[in-house]
Parts: sequence; structure tokens; C-alpha cells
Amino acid sequence: MQDMRIIKLTQYKLDNPEILLQDLNTVAISDINGLLVRIFRRKKFIRVIYIHRCTWQKKRIEVRLHVTTLTDARKISAQRINSVRNNIHPDLSCENIVLTIRDAVDEYRNKKCKNWSERTLEEYNNIVNLHIIPNLGNVLLKDITVSLIKIAVLDNLAEQGKYNTLKKTISFLRSIMEHMCNIYHDQRFDDLHRLAKVYDIPRGQHFKSMVGKGTIEDIQKNISLMFSKISKLKCRSVIPKLALEINFYLLLRVSELINIQISDIDFAKHLVHVRKTKTISESDGGFHVPLSNHAESLLQFAISLKINRQNNFVFESKTESGHASERTIIDLFYQTELPMTIHGIRALGRTWLGLNNVKFEFAEACLSHKVGNQTVQAYLRTDFFEERRLYMQKWSDFLQRCIGENSAMPKN
Repeated sequence: MQDMRIIKLTQYKLDNPEILLQDLNTVAISDINGLLVRIFRRKKFIRVIYIHRCTWQKKRIEVRLHVTTLTDARKISAQRINSVRNNIHPDLSCENIVLTIRDAVDEYRNKKCKNWSERTLEEYNNIVNLHIIPNLGNVLLKDITVSLIKIAVLDNLAEQGKYNTLKKTISFLRSIMEHMCNIYHDQRFDDLHRLAKVYDIPRGQHFKSMVGKGTIEDIQKNISLMFSKISKLKCRSVIPKLALEINFYLLLRVSELINIQISDIDFAKHLVHVRKTKTISESDGGFHVPLSNHAESLLQFAISLKINRQNNFVFESKTESGHASERTIIDLFYQTELPMTIHGIRALGRTWLGLNNVKFEFAEACLSHKVGNQTVQAYLRTDFFEERRLYMQKWSDFLQRCIGENSAMPKN
């Protein structure tokens, strides 16, 4: 029989979890009042979580405590165990509370919004306001079932081919319901984990899987095919199609494209200023993209379609953010049912630049990629703007030949 390890738990040891883990990948340590401390070793960090366990009317209750110190965890554990001893449910009892999905959505948002980025919060608001609240808002939590969600929300998204929105909706619904389960243990919720297996969602792949080795002819053929399909898609407004087309010319990430404001475009200098990218911060001055003649025409056409002139975003929206939804553009792309991700647009451009013998540093700069290690970046203080202008114009001329009559901008 193995000897039992008895450990006197202190905050010092939890601040230095290697003392407790030693050569193990995971350790669970029992403390007073039903408190359980679990320590996990991950690739880049060690995680410590606090869990309180107790029994209420022969029912096992296990709740994760959202605290960061042992003192706080012990305090909450003592309060919970005292409630049980006094024959009171340790959590907020919801036997007499009528909770709807609308309540759960608001409660989960209030809980998580402090830790979310603006982008995640906007995505959450768009999903719940467009798909969850209109169809399920007034339904009681106890009545929520997999079949109800499938019929009321998900089948419609699947029929429209909006697979990414469908996956996000499932993810948010599961998180909302799990959060409510942690708070209101007397509720009975259907298992939503099965939702992800209901639909056969196609998996997006990058450029290589679509065109094999990749030649100029392959790229031209596939871009022509893309825009042939895009031009036939039904869309309430031409804006998403136009945004997608402009993104081919600029080779930006979609999140960077939708944040472009009219004041960021300098038609006199033929450039657009992207305030920040995934690799370049706003404090570094952002990223400047040279505009070809046709890219300028597309941007001017997009600005001419604006309804709200007080909104400074090129691609406007009535949402709180003011700009078009990233998800709308991504979903439009996936409706083409092509076996690649929208990020593959940048892969197409980068492959074309490589096949045209563009110098490595210039080609990487076109995609706002940083080249080399920290030492190289410290000494290489240029974004090769003039060189990029030449190659982006050639890329633009190539795109015009591929897209042809399938452009979202009508001919004069």
C-alpha cells in the first residue's frame, strides 16, 4: 500500500506549485471544509484551481470557486459547509425562481465581460442578439433541450451554410448553460455536449489542399472559381461581397479590414493606414498598405454606399461597434463551400508573390509579417513600403484578370 502524502497547504506553496507537483503532471490536495485544490502542469504554465465539494440531500455538489487565493477559497468553503449543516442549500436556490434564456445570457455576459476582449464581447452580443434571444429568449432554462435548440436555431443556420456561426452559437450556449449549472444546482438542464455531433460541419483547410503544389495557373483558376461562386450568392447588401473582394487586394486579416475608417485612407498618397495588426501594435505606428488604382476605386465605391455619414467606418453597421461584423464576411466566404479557410486568401497572395520571385522580406512585409528574430527586427527598421507598392500593383492587375465580370463593383 502506498504511503499517503499529508501536506500542510499554504499560499506560499500554491504560489510555487513546483514544490507540490515535483515530477508529477497533476496533483489533487484535500483541505478543510470540503475544499479540493487541483494543480495541473501545462506546456507553458502551471494552473491551480479551487473546488468545493459537499453533499446536499444525498446529491453530490461540486463547484469550482473563482478565487485566486487559498484564504478566499477557505472562507467560501466554510460558508458553504455551514449552510449545508444548517439544512440550507449551499448555492442560491432557484426552486422558486423562474429563469429564462434571456436572464442566463445577461448573467453570463456580466460574469465574463470583464475578461473578454472587445472583439469577443462584440461576437457574443451579435450571436445572442441575432440567433439566441429572438428564438429562445423567453424559454425557461428547465425547458431547454437539445431538440428545441436544434429546431429553433441551428437547423436554420445549417441550411444557410453558416457553419462558423453555428459552431459559435453552440459554444456560447454550452458555456451559458454550464455557468448556470454551476450557480443553480437545483435546475435540470439537458446535456448540450451532444449538439456539436449533430451536424457534419465541413472542416476548412488552407490553400495547399485546394490547389496541390500551387502554380500561377492554379491560383488564377481558383480565384476565378471563388468569385464566380461569390457573385451568385444571395446577400441583402453588396457590402459583404465588396469587403471580401477588397480584402483580396489588401491581403489583410478580416478583423483588420473591418476596422478601417475613412480617415485612415489617404487617396493623395495612395495608401491606407491600418492602426494595428496581429503583429504590429498601434504604439508602433500601425501598418501602411499601398493602394493600387483598382483598390482605390473599390474603396471609393464602398464609401459611396454608406448610409450613415456620421459613421467613420468604411464598412458600417448598426451594431454597437459601428463597423461590419467579421462573422458576416467569414460566413459569406464559407457559403462558397470551397475547401479552405478565409485566411487562405492571404496564403494565395503569399504563394503568388513567391512564384513571381518576389524577395522574401518584401513578400512577408506585404502580409505585415515580422521577419527574423528580435535582433534582426531591432536592426531592420523598414517596412519596404515603396517596394511593396510595386508588387501590390502587380498583384492587383493579376486579380482583375482573375475576377473579371464577377466583381462586386459594377462597371461604369
